[in-house]
Amino acid sequence: MEHLRKIDINTGAAVSGKDFFNREKEFESFKRRLNSTKHIVISQIRRTGKTSFMKEFIKRNQGSPILYLAVQGCQTEENFYKRIYAQTIEYCKNEKALDFMKNKWNKITEIIPEIKGVKLGQIKETNDQIVDKLIKIFKKEQFILFIDEFPDFIINLKKNGTVESFLGRFRDFRNECDKLKTVLTGSINLIRTVSKLGLSDKLNEYKTFKFSLFSKSSSLLLFRCLLFSIDYELNKKEQNYILPYIEDGMPYFIQLLADNIMDISPENKVITINNLKVAIKRFRQLDEFGLEQFHDRLNKYLKEEKLEKPAKIILSHLSHDKLDFDDLYSFVDNEINREQLDELLNRLEEEAYIKKEGEDYAFLSKLMAGWWREKKHFERR
Repeated sequence: MEHLRKIDINTGAAVSGKDFFNREKEFESFKRRLNSTKHIVISQIRRTGKTSFMKEFIKRNQGSPILYLAVQGCQTEENFYKRIYAQTIEYCKNEKALDFMKNKWNKITEIIPEIKGVKLGQIKETNDQIVDKLIKIFKKEQFILFIDEFPDFIINLKKNGTVESFLGRFRDFRNECDKLKTVLTGSINLIRTVSKLGLSDKLNEYKTFKFSLFSKSSSLLLFRCLLFSIDYELNKKEQNYILPYIEDGMPYFIQLLADNIMDISPENKVITINNLKVAIKRFRQLDEFGLEQFHDRLNKYLKEEKLEKPAKIILSHLSHDKLDFDDLYSFVDNEINREQLDELLNRLEEEAYIKKEGEDYAFLSKLMAGWWREKKHFERR
């Protein structure tokens, strides 16, 4: 059970150790799932702590044969397997891993003689040679392979027309590797992505692990822990005031607001409602306010798909009101068709801008809705 404690404000990178917050139930559920199946997809929208969860899991299981691979910028199948190969070599060279693997070390060095000195840029084997060596290792020795941002990699392969062949060969690779378990994750919905491509059969052995958003009480406790780390207090009345702004369960937005409060610096270290109002106003008015990277990924997708204008119209309307699909379509029907709107709304959900409540769509975060009204307003029809 989590309690009030100091947690450092960190709005950028994944967190672990003392700054990791309130995922004990998820750890237990994930361990059970990992024990009962070989292949898992961790599913949830962007910026909910999936990468932190994976890295903390690996940290808590140091000495176990676990590999972590981030593939967001990966462009080719060859580079994908080369990265797995390099991670395998790095893992086996790690001192802590050596103790765990001392009985396996000789077997693996027979397969990868270059293990003692090779670096990623020095790998000369062909893709087929690398895959063959990996299969030999994962046939003999138990490994868990975490692959982060896998859907982004799939989308990259879709652009160059190689996604179907890759998924087919990756399925064959998994089938050959008797002792390999894989865990795929990413903000973009992987199952929906491959289904749209008509390739669901290539990943049909994967079981979904749903990664929860924080509850209202957990969101408030995290906010208090972040303030506690900078010696600020939040009394009951102020807690009730701020809760509607942070109850979305998004640690990223909670971190951003706490970071903004640091600049207010009340002398008595007690945050008043007026302090909170100032912090929220600053959040809405400052240019981007640490959200550059958050918006950049969506902007890239919108430009590639020529969806910038309808996205801005939709978000401008939703920053004021909840609306259903037909309402939204009436505002953009001269820009896109209904199928394109459905795809755009799905992507806006995955990117943590909006959520669906029954038949209506709304901004996920009250903070983000206010920021959008203030800084990104677009002409509404």
